Amino acid sequence: MALGGIPYYMDLLRNDRTLAENIDQIFFKNPQIKQEFEDVYMGLFSSSEKYVDIVVELGKHKYGMTRKEISDAVHTTSGGGLSTMLDNLQQSGIITTYPRLGGKRKVMVYQLVDFFSLFYLNYMHKHKTPTTGWGALQRSPQFFAWAGLTFEILVSQHIRQLQNALRIGTVTGMYNWRGMTDDGDGSQIDLVIEWHGERTDYLCEIKFSENVFAINADYKQALLDKISAFRESAQHIKSHSILLVMVTTMGVKRNVHSGCVNLEVTLDSLFD
Repeated sequence: MALGGIPYYMDLLRNDRTLAENIDQIFFKNPQIKQEFEDVYMGLFSSSEKYVDIVVELGKHKYGMTRKEISDAVHTTSGGGLSTMLDNLQQSGIITTYPRLGGKRKVMVYQLVDFFSLFYLNYMHKHKTPTTGWGALQRSPQFFAWAGLTFEILVSQHIRQLQNALRIGTVTGMYNWRGMTDDGDGSQIDLVIEWHGERTDYLCEIKFSENVFAINADYKQALLDKISAFRESAQHIKSHSILLVMVTTMGVKRNVHSGCVNLEVTLDSLFD
């Protein structure tokens, strides 16, 4: 996920080095990495500085920004020029758009999904580089935040495989949901999939873990609160049943708290 599948960097990988040593050499020990990041956008777009500004701002907001938020952040009008740049970024696969529901109205959100850009902005931008390199960053809170986000994006790019794994015949609606729990706390569901044919809403909780994911008492309660909040929201059709889906890297550990999960999908299923 760090290299984003870019052939130039893939060719630099050496099989006599560990993964950490390869990443150190390509990123952390590479004095030209900032220029190489900007060169990616220079090679794709004219007026590349504005494109880089948009990407940098989106990199600060892992769940994306609205058009107005982007316009305000890069100090440009929300007109034709911005629309063209956002369209070009989307057509290049660097960003995506998705609907977010749960507020007073549906909003369209733009999200950075280019893995190379996400890695660079998370670890290298504005001298974030630690002197100890990638080895020290692995399994740090910063690492798990980045890995969690990139895993969510990976899942969003394999919706057909997710649909097949869940045996969903027809996706009627698909969106990110934000709302409020009964106690007034904010609540988010990573992905909601509606299948009107079966009158079912699939609430997908996406979790990166290096091992089998264990649900504890607090996390179980958080999941139940999300389900309750969604059930009472305007987006839930009252005649629909609700199924909680855990999408994880290695699966969910069976314990006294895992009974709230109706369906599981693992990383392997996304590549079937």
